[in-house]
Amino acid sequence: MQGMRRLSLLLFVLMISACATQPPVQEMAEARSALKTAKEMQGQQPRAEFYLQSAEQALQEASDAIKQERYEFARQKAIEAKRQAQWAARIKQSQ
Repeated sequence: MQGMRRLSLLLFVLMISACATQPPVQEMAEARSALKTAKEMQGQQPRAEFYLQSAEQALQEASDAIKQERYEFARQKAIEAKRQAQWAARIKQSQ
């Protein structure tokens, strides 16, 4: 019985760690899409441009992190890029 519990725990830990070691494909796609949308919107407000540049930088850092297999960091940077792009879009929209 004790051995079965240990085996179950080991399998559970392996499953969780496998999820954390996958490249953030969905997050990268969402960030790229948000950035593309924000860039295509009309307007040249300096604040929006700041957020666009921040989004591009975060997306580049995410891409670099994926190459280094730092997937959790890449996921965080992709999410950051998406948020920055969304802020840029909101600013452009409010003009």
